[in-house]
Amino acid sequence: SSISLTGANSGDFNQTNNCPLSPSTLAVNGTCTLTVTFTPTTTGARSAAVSVTDNAAGSPQTVSLTGTGTAPAVSLSPTSLSFGNRKVGKNGGTKSVLLTNTGTGTLSIGSIAIIGANPADFTQTDNCASSINPGGGCSISVRFRPTATGPRSGAVTITDNASDSPQQVLLTGTGT
Repeated sequence: SSISLTGANSGDFNQTNNCPLSPSTLAVNGTCTLTVTFTPTTTGARSAAVSVTDNAAGSPQTVSLTGTGTAPAVSLSPTSLSFGNRKVGKNGGTKSVLLTNTGTGTLSIGSIAIIGANPADFTQTDNCASSINPGGGCSISVRFRPTATGPRSGAVTITDNASDSPQQVLLTGTGT
């Protein structure tokens, strides 16, 4: 006997079992366990079949397998924040960015940080949970306090499990 996965998306499924394979046999009224796991390689509907070939009537026995691949997707609004002219050492107000999970899978946020040429000029606070369900969102607030005169820049960087990670919100302002 043999057990195999077949079909267009068979690579998205894996099977393990404790069933005897030829030349061994399964005793009359005996049982064995076949476990199938689903690890999709892409989003959307996926299908395959597990087929057991043996010496029983109706061989092979086939069971259809279906699953739906899901993935998170991030939408940021706006994608840049401009703080204009601000006096050096003075708070320049706070602006917010809305992060939304527009995908079909749970978004897992690893980190939210300020990077770039002048990261010390910007600070961020957020109410983002480590996991955001599809359709859910959170807010990232950014404050600008220039440490020197002239153009200042940075970016809020969000690291997560979406395919386009990391995402960035560009930050600009001018110290006066």
